[in-house]
Amino acid sequence: MEGLKGMNIATGRHWSHLFSRALVLLAAFAVICLPVPAPAAQDCRFCHDEPLYRVDFNKSIHAGNGCTSCHVGITDIEKHRDGKEKPAPVDCGSCHQEIAKEYRNNFHYIQEDFRCSDCHRNIHAIRQDKDRNVKLAIIEKCTECHGNADYTTSGHGEAVLKGNQDAATCSDCHGLHNTRVFHTSLERYPAEAREFYTQKCKRCHADSAMMKRNNLSDKMVAYYESTYHGKVQELGYPAPVAGCGDCHTKHNILPKEDPRSSIYPDNLEANCGRCHAGFHSRFLSYQAHPDYTDRAKYPALYVTFLFMGALLIGTLAFFWVHTILWWRKVYWEHDRMEREGIVPPSVLATGEGLQQVERFSVKYRIMHVLLVLSFFTLVLTGFPLKYAGTEWAATLTRLWGGAHMAGLFHRGAAFLLIVGMTYVTFESLQFLFPRGEGKKGWLGRLLGPDSLFPNLKDLQDFKSMIRWFFNKGEPPKFDRWTYWEKFDFLAVFWGMFAIGGSGILLWKPEWSSYLVPGWVMNIAALVHSEEALLAALFIFTIHFFNTHFIPNKFPMDRLIFTGTYRLEELKEQRPLEYERLIAEGRLESMKREHPSIPLKLISATFGLGSLLLGLFLTVTIMWSILFG
Repeated sequence: MEGLKGMNIATGRHWSHLFSRALVLLAAFAVICLPVPAPAAQDCRFCHDEPLYRVDFNKSIHAGNGCTSCHVGITDIEKHRDGKEKPAPVDCGSCHQEIAKEYRNNFHYIQEDFRCSDCHRNIHAIRQDKDRNVKLAIIEKCTECHGNADYTTSGHGEAVLKGNQDAATCSDCHGLHNTRVFHTSLERYPAEAREFYTQKCKRCHADSAMMKRNNLSDKMVAYYESTYHGKVQELGYPAPVAGCGDCHTKHNILPKEDPRSSIYPDNLEANCGRCHAGFHSRFLSYQAHPDYTDRAKYPALYVTFLFMGALLIGTLAFFWVHTILWWRKVYWEHDRMEREGIVPPSVLATGEGLQQVERFSVKYRIMHVLLVLSFFTLVLTGFPLKYAGTEWAATLTRLWGGAHMAGLFHRGAAFLLIVGMTYVTFESLQFLFPRGEGKKGWLGRLLGPDSLFPNLKDLQDFKSMIRWFFNKGEPPKFDRWTYWEKFDFLAVFWGMFAIGGSGILLWKPEWSSYLVPGWVMNIAALVHSEEALLAALFIFTIHFFNTHFIPNKFPMDRLIFTGTYRLEELKEQRPLEYERLIAEGRLESMKREHPSIPLKLISATFGLGSLLLGLFLTVTIMWSILFG
C-alpha cells in the first residue's frame, strides 16, 4: 500500500508539471498571435519596467493618479507597442488649472516656449518633502539657466543661502509660474516693471514682524511713501519717478556700508545720475527715506518738523478760537435782538447811506480773482500728492490728465502767484517810498492808517475785541484795515516765502543743488507740504468766516468782486476811516455808481462757487487727516 501511495504522488507531480508548462505555452501563444485590448494603467509597467516607474513613481505625489491620468489617448496597446499610436502631449493644466492660467502669461512660456517639464524634469519621482528648503531649491533651479552672481552674493541671496527663510528668493520678486514678461527690463517696460517690483519690495519691508526678526526698520516703506517718488508711485504713475528697483538696482540689495552696494556713497553719483542730470555733488545728501521724528539721525528735519507742527497747530487753534468766539457773540446778539423785536438803527438815516463808495479798484479786484484761481489750482493739483493714498486723490489726478499734467498746472499756477506777489511787493515799496516824499516819511506811512503793517492800535483793537466777545465792553472802532485783515495780508508774504521758496527749490532740485545741499530738499518738501496745509485750512475756514460767514454778511460778501459797498456800511464797519475821509475831503471822490446786474450775477456765481469748493475741500482734507 505504501508503494502504491508513493506512485500516486509521483504521478500527481508529473501531471502538475505538464499542466503548468501548457499554461505558459498558451499564454505565450496568446501574446504573440492574438490581439489584446488596452491594459489598465498599472499594466503599463509590463513594458515600462525601469525602477523609475516600478519603485520611484509609487512613492511620488502623483502615484495615486495612475499613468493614464497624464498620458491620455492610448486606445490600442498593440498599436502603441508598435509605435503607431502615441499618447497625447501631457497637459499639466488639466489638474493644475490655476497654475496653468498664470503660466500662459509667463515670460518663459511666451518668450522661450518653456514647458512644465523644462523645470519639473523628474516628474515621475517628485515627492512632497516637508523638510526641504524650498527657497534654496528655487535658487538652484533658476540658476541652472540664470547664472546670476549678483543675486547669490547680494543681501537677499546670501541670507537665503545661510538658511534665512524671510529673505527673498527668485520667486518672491519675479514670481514663480507668473513671471512677468517685463521681468528682465526696467528700460523696456518702465511703468509696469517699476510698479510691480516696488509693490513686491513693500510687501516684505512693510511687514513689522518680519523686519523685527531681521533687525531691520519696518518704517522704510512709510518713509519712502512720504517722498515725492513714493507719492507719485502711490497715485498710480510710476513711470516718471524712482521705485525701489531703481536705486537698489537689480539683484544688488546690499547695505550702504558695503562697497559693492549701489547706494554706497562712492556709487551714488552714478546711481542717481541714471535719472538726474547736471547736479552738484552735494545733491547726493538727499535722504530717500527721511524720518522727520529721528532727532539723532536727522536733526535739521526734526527741528523743522516740530516748528511746522507748532506753527500749524498754534495758528489754527488761535484763530479758530477767535472765530468761534466772534461767531457766538454776533449770532447770539442778533438772536437776542430778534427775540426782543429790536431793529438795528441806521447809522445814516437819509438816502445818502445807500450811496456806493469804492473800497477796491478794478486792478485789485482782478488781482484777487487771479489769486483765487491760482490758489484753487494749487490746492487741486498739490493736495492729491499730499494725500496720495486716498481714492479722491487718484480720481482728481486722473481728471488733470495724470501726475505729469497735474504738475504742469501746479507750476503754472505757482508762477502766476509769484508774479502777482512780486507786483504786490513792488506796490508796497511804492507806497512806502513814493516820489516826492511827503511829511510823514516812510515810517509814518508804514504805521499809518492806510498801511497793512500792524501798529499799536491793532493791539488795542484786539484787546477790545476779546472784551466784547465776553460782554465786557464795546467793540473796537476800526479804520481802513482791521487787525485780522493785516494778518491775512502779511500771512501771504510769509506763505510765499515758505511755500514759494521751498517750491522753487523743489522745482529743479538738480539746479538747486548748486545753492544748497541735497538734505535741504527734504526740509523744503516738509515745509512746502505743511505750509500748504496751513494756508488751505486758514483760507477755507478762518478767512471765509471773517469775510463771508458772519451773520451780517452771510452767505457771501461781494465787496471784493464788485469793489463797492454802501456808505452806510462804511460808517458802520469802519467809522474811523469814514471820519478821516470826511476830514481829508476825500469821501466825495470815492463815490461810485451802483454795481450793474451782470457784475452782481458774475460776482455771486464766482464767489459762491469758490466758497462751496473751498468748503468741500476742507471736508475732504480733514477726512484725509483723520481717516486717510
